[in-house]
Amino acid sequence: MTGETVIVLLRGELDVTVEGFLYGRLSWIREMRPSRLVFETAQVTYLDCASARLIAGTGEWLPAGVKPVVSRPSLIVRRVLQASGIGALCELGS
Repeated sequence: MTGETVIVLLRGELDVTVEGFLYGRLSWIREMRPSRLVFETAQVTYLDCASARLIAGTGEWLPAGVKPVVSRPSLIVRRVLQASGIGALCELGS
């Protein structure tokens, strides 16, 4: 956490086997009430829609008008977010 920004480093495969763990960590982060949330996803090799929804859903508890940032999305992350439409709920970095 840097100031009021929380940076979440994600890597590996984000599928049904890690969904509960991810939900738990995001719930813990929610209690910190960050004003900005950045997901570093350059090392994510697989992303299912449930995990993508969890990431995008964090925007509901950020300040009004603030979207979660998906920083350096790997090719698979970018494809899943764009193809599913879930990416519209996030700010996609380069």
